[in-house]
Amino acid sequence: MNRYFFKKFILIIPVLTILIFSGDFSSEAQNAVSLNKEGWNYYTRTEYDRALFNFLSSIRMNSGYSDSFLGAGKTYYQLGIYDKALDMFLGVLRLDSNSVDALNGVGMVLSETGRFSEAITYFEKAFSLSGSSLESQYGLAYVYYRMDRKVWAKRKLENVFKSNPYHFDSLLLMAEIKTEEGRLKDARGYIEKAIDSNSQSPAGFAKYGRILFKNYIIENNSDSLAEARESYAKALAINPDNYNANFDMGLMELYELESIMFENALSGTSDRNIIKQKTDSAASYISRANRVNRNSNAMYALALSSEMAGDRSRALDTMLELYSKMPSDPVLRAKIEDFLILNEYKTAHPARIMLSSENIELSQAAGRETLHTSVMYYLRRAMLMNPLNRDVREKLINYYSILDYNIIMIDEMKSLLKQYPEFKYQEMLNIEIMKRRDRLYYREGYSIDEIPRDVPVVLVMNFDTAGRISNHPDAGRIAARGITFAMQQYGRMKVTGLGERESAAGYLKTNGENLFRSFKSIKDLYGKDNRRLDYIIYGEISEVEDYLNVNCRIMDVDKGFIIGEISDSKKGKENLAKISLNLAGKLYDMMPYNGRVVKTKEKGILVNLGLVDGIKTGSQLVIYRNSRARSTNDIMRTGELLTVKEADTFISYAEPDRADLLNEIDSTVRVFPLKNRRAKKIE
Repeated sequence: MNRYFFKKFILIIPVLTILIFSGDFSSEAQNAVSLNKEGWNYYTRTEYDRALFNFLSSIRMNSGYSDSFLGAGKTYYQLGIYDKALDMFLGVLRLDSNSVDALNGVGMVLSETGRFSEAITYFEKAFSLSGSSLESQYGLAYVYYRMDRKVWAKRKLENVFKSNPYHFDSLLLMAEIKTEEGRLKDARGYIEKAIDSNSQSPAGFAKYGRILFKNYIIENNSDSLAEARESYAKALAINPDNYNANFDMGLMELYELESIMFENALSGTSDRNIIKQKTDSAASYISRANRVNRNSNAMYALALSSEMAGDRSRALDTMLELYSKMPSDPVLRAKIEDFLILNEYKTAHPARIMLSSENIELSQAAGRETLHTSVMYYLRRAMLMNPLNRDVREKLINYYSILDYNIIMIDEMKSLLKQYPEFKYQEMLNIEIMKRRDRLYYREGYSIDEIPRDVPVVLVMNFDTAGRISNHPDAGRIAARGITFAMQQYGRMKVTGLGERESAAGYLKTNGENLFRSFKSIKDLYGKDNRRLDYIIYGEISEVEDYLNVNCRIMDVDKGFIIGEISDSKKGKENLAKISLNLAGKLYDMMPYNGRVVKTKEKGILVNLGLVDGIKTGSQLVIYRNSRARSTNDIMRTGELLTVKEADTFISYAEPDRADLLNEIDSTVRVFPLKNRRAKKIE
């Protein structure tokens, strides 16, 4: 079985490990049957650590006891330890290939890990064997829900309710669907019915709390937050060690803290006492959840609470510990990289060196597949982590040379020589400086002075989870940073740096009415400092295990409307990097941009658009002129074409098709790339 798909892991509590592997703690009077019975009793009370101990002890005494394998599988599933759960369910199927409960169990695990088509196969087989299994129908409803096919999910749930109107899990799932549809009143009805059917279980109260928690995220409803706390408190009153209630309570504190920091960002104020109170409370609940089940979600949340509390050392230690267990988590790796950079850890820090090396390996893998854009991306990430790595800088220099980005290449050479003042680097630089005398930008006097840029300025805001509680609560912020970094690889736009992005939009929210408050805050900030800002990128993010989807909207700041919408989805180890690069490339292709005349010559003009903007020798540019029609006196807009005769990194020389156009051009004239539109086929 390929374990790559299972992102949950387990670190069994030391005491539990001792109990499992030491026979001294088991009464001789107990046998496999009695241990199994106790296991199911504890499972019913959601005391999963004790249930697991009894099931595993029963299996140790009788390796053919299928009911204990089933109980252990269900317990592992409830704890979110899906690889172990799958092993146990498959163990049952080895003993009884027609076990309906085990088939349903495998289907639920596959649903959680994103293997939806396989999950459906198992549920359908279970239903065909039983002919009336409500658990199989519920399982199909759940997998459809995970696939975001809510209409199909509701149909399956309605079939369940026809047979059993009080089916506990189905009521909870329907309540969750109604919440996401914005029908909280209906959701309450289903959840209250579920609690009435099993009032002694903390599961219903914990689920009620999560539904109210989701409603708070979607609608910013403080009443929902208060009700959620009450519901979680009831779950913890029944079982103080209930993992879901403890984890969600901690997560809720972090979400509320983000709302507080959002309000602080808008008002320019801060209250350290409230921040400490919330982070302490979050850490307390999440630590308790960790003691029950030290899984990836709980550890990540614990690291996040430490980061928000300002405890950088503990946050980094927790993230690195988690990364050692989950090296295939791309969001986690990006989080650690951002954390090291934004907190200005020294270049020689072991974590920076390690991550730089990993990015080098990824660049080599991309090179073997001739994915040159990806190669540059990973080399730039490697350089970000370790600017002193000369091999990486040399490779970047080679890429800039191939692309003919002469100015950027020479700047990299100067940085390399400054770090390593060796003769060979000095000689390389001298040769390139001599050769650049034939370059357009050198001949026109821009070898020292920076060429003015008029491409649009872009800010990427945090992406919203659209009411979903993500495995990585700050995934929207991490994706925004990743796309920002990827966009800096392209021309045609000037993207705000990571530091500026964090100070301008780091704690701003983009859900519901908060979006417009955030827009106003950003416009006021840039307007106060007279800084240019042309476009804002925002949208939604969703993740299911190693599947990631990001949807972007492009807002024209001046006009106040959306000019485009793009999205991308990827699955697997490098999903975030691939999405960031793909979206950056799509934005590069669709982002409206223009330049201006920086100098007029005898036969043509110099334009501040160049190779990095996709302008090459032979490209056509257009200048729009206004004139009045003699017959109607209406103002007409006409385009005048120019052809690029020479292009350099940030500048190009173009000559007009109509020679006397030069008499009408000055430095205020805007120059646009000519868009070649395909002719439509006539049917």
